[in-house]
Amino acid sequence: MRNEKDRQEKYLNYFDQNQQNSQRNQSRRQQEQTQWFSPEDDEDMKLADDSFDEEDDFDPAPPRKRRRQSKLSRFAQSFVLICVFVGVAVFLAYFALVTASDLLGLGQTDQQIEVTLTEEDAASLSRTADVLEQNGVISSKLVFELYARLKDMEGTFQAKTFVLNNKWGYDQIMNHLAYDSEESDIVTVTFREGMTQQQIGELLEENNVCTAEDFYDALENGDYSDYNFAGLVPDEDLRFRKYEGYIFPDTYEFYTNMNAEEVVRRFFDNFDTKVDSEVMQRIRNLSNGLGELDNLITLASIIQREATDLENMRMVSSVFHNRLNNSSTYPYLQSDATTNYIQDDIRPFMTEDNQEMYDAYDTTKVVGLPVGPICNPGMDAIEAAIDPAETDYYYFVSDDAGNYYFATTLEEHEANIRTANQVNAQLEQSAAVEETGE
Repeated sequence: MRNEKDRQEKYLNYFDQNQQNSQRNQSRRQQEQTQWFSPEDDEDMKLADDSFDEEDDFDPAPPRKRRRQSKLSRFAQSFVLICVFVGVAVFLAYFALVTASDLLGLGQTDQQIEVTLTEEDAASLSRTADVLEQNGVISSKLVFELYARLKDMEGTFQAKTFVLNNKWGYDQIMNHLAYDSEESDIVTVTFREGMTQQQIGELLEENNVCTAEDFYDALENGDYSDYNFAGLVPDEDLRFRKYEGYIFPDTYEFYTNMNAEEVVRRFFDNFDTKVDSEVMQRIRNLSNGLGELDNLITLASIIQREATDLENMRMVSSVFHNRLNNSSTYPYLQSDATTNYIQDDIRPFMTEDNQEMYDAYDTTKVVGLPVGPICNPGMDAIEAAIDPAETDYYYFVSDDAGNYYFATTLEEHEANIRTANQVNAQLEQSAAVEETGE
């Protein structure tokens, strides 16, 4: 019995020990699992265990979903950083491009700008840069200052008035400010009423404003659609110079070596100011086609070449108005000024004869007005064309002494021609006596 009792105690001790070892091993495994998972993961695992108990399945979706959200968050952060870097790169590239364009004068408009530096401005690089930026010569004051210091130009600029061009690079601008010895780049030129486009171009070239050819080319090929009157000028194939008549005669100040299109705009600005909305309304009220601006300017150009003062201009205008009003009897204006324009201002520039064009300007052949103006009239001639004297004259002639003779009939006109010829003969005789002394 004792032996049997001893065996039972040993079995009990063995099972107790195994149970304790099993409990200790299970406790260690739980601790190890706790080390591998965070509290949130442990909570997820509990939920997963509950789900497994209820549905006899294990769904690992919750932890995977959290990992996908984390990747999206990291992608969004990366995308934002990339956008920032790209934006900075684009800004720097744009800044570099603008700076380079300004520094070298690339892609800038060809425009002369008058700039005055005082003694204080010239002594300070910062103030010089301010003046240049404010006048539109440069667009980056900071870059100009840095470049001027790099070139050791500080303190070299002169206190005077300069004519600069915003298409110049910084080197050319600084050299002009430092070493220009010209007292003035501005020239004053007076253009008489009645001058033709050819004569105006030659006078511009004589004064070093621009070449005559550049001036003609700018008139033919420039875009002046921003002027209201430009849209009223016909684009006729038989018209020799499109804008003849609109180059307003006056006294102007120009820069030397000026851009030809800018020169044209000086003339057009003046025309636009003088022939304003009030004048345009008066023109629109006219009849016989003179309500159209180009026809009115064409008539004014003929009047300008036929008379020299406002009183006689209004009388001459009355003759042309009377003929236009009675075109069945007097179809032709018969102005010698139009044939002179053909000989002096069209034929010399033609590479080959164009009789159709010549006839379109010849008022002894074309009915009514010629195809376009024959010179550039001033305001007196324009006023005379708008408001002629009230007469019944259909003819006129003038002598070399400046006298005008008007007539209603052909017989009266022929008598006036004889009188004018006698005056001219006497003038010639007097001139010959003065020349020979006899």
